[in-house]
Amino acid sequence: MLALIRALGPAQAHSVTLVFMGMGEPLHNLDNVHRAIRILNHPAGLNISTRRITVSTSGLAPAIERLAGMWPRPWLALSLNATTDEARSRIMPVNRAWNLARLRQALDRWTLAPGEKLLVEYVLMDGENDTPEDADRLADWLGDLGHGHNINLIRMNEHAAAPFREPSELRLKGFLERLKARGCFVTVRKSRGRDVQGACGQLLK
Repeated sequence: MLALIRALGPAQAHSVTLVFMGMGEPLHNLDNVHRAIRILNHPAGLNISTRRITVSTSGLAPAIERLAGMWPRPWLALSLNATTDEARSRIMPVNRAWNLARLRQALDRWTLAPGEKLLVEYVLMDGENDTPEDADRLADWLGDLGHGHNINLIRMNEHAAAPFREPSELRLKGFLERLKARGCFVTVRKSRGRDVQGACGQLLK
């Protein structure tokens, strides 16, 4: 981090965006993650606004609730990836501990500050979680959180170790348009790093 800011120069330091992601589950190590956030945010540290710091989680409901009450508080990103408990437990074993209802309860306890948004990440997998019914269930599950917050759709990053496959452009567009018709704010993440198997959306079963 310091090396990056040094390379960018002091004038660009405040434009850095940090995401705790791709490093294992951050909320398994919440105390140390939050200590890092305090240092990054402190004027005597790097003085980076918490609006530029995001913690991504697979859905550890009790830790989400605990982080909601911490200060300074980062923004939250949730990897959801399915709209039924059966499918999510198959894709993400964490759902067996904290199912969709429990996870939604945790989000309700994250009282949003003015201007604050939640990011919901949804990796689309062909025939697994990309049906019109999935889009409707996702909009229903989010409720008011689907309006003004960001549902980030990510194409499955295919690789030999997983049975999941990338959806067609037609299925992705259909999912996207169905959510938009429900009033959801949706973006599609552009995948980078596929040539080195380093792109987002690389799930294992």
